[in-house]
Amino acid sequence: MSDLDERIAALAATARAWRDPEHSARAEAARRTLAHHDLYTAEALAFAVNQAMHAAAEVSLRRWVGRYEATESARVAVWAGDPEPLAGWRDVLAVALSGHRAVVRQPETSPFFLPAFFEEVRQHDPSLDVRFEDWETPPEGSDIVLGAGTDEAMGRLEARCDEAGVGAARRRLRGEGLTVAVTDGKEAADERIGLAEDALLYAEARRRVRVLWAPEGTSPDPLLDALSGFRELFPAPPPLDGRLQMPRAFLEAAGTSHAWGPGFLVSRGAPEPQPAGHLRWSEYRGLDEVRTWLGEARVGLVVAAPRVAKRLGWDGPTAVPGDAHRPRLEGRDPFDLLGLG
Repeated sequence: MSDLDERIAALAATARAWRDPEHSARAEAARRTLAHHDLYTAEALAFAVNQAMHAAAEVSLRRWVGRYEATESARVAVWAGDPEPLAGWRDVLAVALSGHRAVVRQPETSPFFLPAFFEEVRQHDPSLDVRFEDWETPPEGSDIVLGAGTDEAMGRLEARCDEAGVGAARRRLRGEGLTVAVTDGKEAADERIGLAEDALLYAEARRRVRVLWAPEGTSPDPLLDALSGFRELFPAPPPLDGRLQMPRAFLEAAGTSHAWGPGFLVSRGAPEPQPAGHLRWSEYRGLDEVRTWLGEARVGLVVAAPRVAKRLGWDGPTAVPGDAHRPRLEGRDPFDLLGLG
């Protein structure tokens, strides 16, 4: 068995064990995360872990990596700054699969899941070199830096990379790309449910839908019903309603059309991203208007049904409704992320 085969087997075996919600390491990481951060819920954590662990089946890992294997091990510094339960999962998995060495800085919002998972992977394959450290400047000897987080955090990290001598060609830093949904008013029930998941599953995640474009005159009622139905299955974090009271009061005072339910607020207006739990509903006369706006805004992901995406003609990343928080281990070669492929 090659070193690559051993890594795939170790990762897949651990993922299989972690599909069980009662698995001791997973359950303990979930307990600590819920006690640590008040905008997560048990339901959202379970979704995140289940989705990741089922995606990391041996056949999927092998298809994603192909036969790539590092000829020379590099030290990869990973800054996982997104406020979501498994922040950094895809980046760290790519480094681990490839046989490179990772030094991972976890976000304050979720510092428990990945260290617990990779500690268990090492029980199957002790040669795996993935460490978790709290660093601001890339650790000495870093060959590659991967980073994701706020624009402010990425600006600081860029400066620290300069100080550490990690040139622009050896770093990939991803700031706040906006996730936007574009609808045509003909969405089926399952598409509306998917949009509700994309907007509400994680209160602060970078990939959550914050602006939704709809044709002028479209009734928001079907979507509001979907948002309310989603909240019955995935209750809002307890503090979220309190955080939405001030924007609700502002919208009421301004006479702005809006609606709300448990742990969510939808307001009609210009396509401006809103904070946790608040979705902006913007209307268009024609898709050319949306296409122009996409070209000017900092959009990282467009959520749209295939029929809408085709007419929109946007050449950036897209996802169908319900897939914003389900990134798959497929498509682009994972090692392009490392600049080492």
